[in-house]
Amino acid sequence: MKRIANVTAVAALCAMTLSGPLAFGATDKPDKIVVTAFGGVWAESVKKNYASCFEKKTGVKVEVVTGESAEWLNKIRANPDHSPIDVVTLSELDSLRAGREGLLSKMTTSEVPNLAQVPAQFHVPWGDLGVSSTYGPMGIMYNSEKISDPPKSWKDLIDGIAAGKYGKKVAWPSGTYAWGPPFIWFIAQQYGGDVNVAFDKLKAMKPYVVKFWETPVDALNLFATKQVDILAYWDGRSYAFINKGNPWAKFYIPEPNGMTSLVLFSKVKSAPPIAWEYINCVLSPEAQVGNAEMIRYPGTNKTVAYPADLKKDFTPFERVVVPPYDQIIEKIPSWVERWNKEMR
Repeated sequence: MKRIANVTAVAALCAMTLSGPLAFGATDKPDKIVVTAFGGVWAESVKKNYASCFEKKTGVKVEVVTGESAEWLNKIRANPDHSPIDVVTLSELDSLRAGREGLLSKMTTSEVPNLAQVPAQFHVPWGDLGVSSTYGPMGIMYNSEKISDPPKSWKDLIDGIAAGKYGKKVAWPSGTYAWGPPFIWFIAQQYGGDVNVAFDKLKAMKPYVVKFWETPVDALNLFATKQVDILAYWDGRSYAFINKGNPWAKFYIPEPNGMTSLVLFSKVKSAPPIAWEYINCVLSPEAQVGNAEMIRYPGTNKTVAYPADLKKDFTPFERVVVPPYDQIIEKIPSWVERWNKEMR
């Protein structure tokens, strides 16, 4: 009888252990988890939409630390068994690096139920070690007072710039900008995937480019002061500018699609299991709507219903392309080196 009682007790303990990420006793819960966020409105949105959701569901506090992707990755690398960060937000390339170094935990819909509502392109390329909560494609913002009928395709636009059709009134991302090398890859796709052709086109465009910009702030300043009529720029930032009383500015995604930027959320391997619930909150429809209202970028949960004033500015999933970072990560240093030699 004593043996049966012991078996029953062990079974009950196992059931408690396996009952899910939120099945914690008071002594099992951490006092807080530490998450990362980019500064400014992004950090404000994290606190208002993601952290509040998690704290309400779990009773665990969230500490938000601001900074940059490379900085956070180095902090995790320095102490992987006792990381000072529990949920990290990394760039596409840093997320790949962290995954390859074994620093991140793989997520499933058991730990993160809302992952089931996120299209594969936003998590599968990272082996489900990270998932993007938002997306924002690169498109074209233009001065409608000077350009009434912009080219419909990327290829026609690039060829038109190279032919001098718009004069020296263009601003374009630099190859040394964070998303510059992936954009070189994207240009190559318009010409059969040949990177050599992409560089030839960029060199042909060079006489008509006021600046190959390295920061979005510099780029917007050029456009806002009307030093350029055509600016390759992110959709959310473009619409934010247009909606602040600049009706002369217009934005569109040339055919066939736009290259998107992503920020991947990951649970660090040494983080407590309850951290999964934070990522589940990040992907929840309510938090994604709140975040979109603050930063003007759509969420990746396909069930989210946006207010009409937001929805009209959001690019559909079908019109965005995610570069194959796992295939180009090794090529990027040589592309940057080539840019410095041939484009400066």
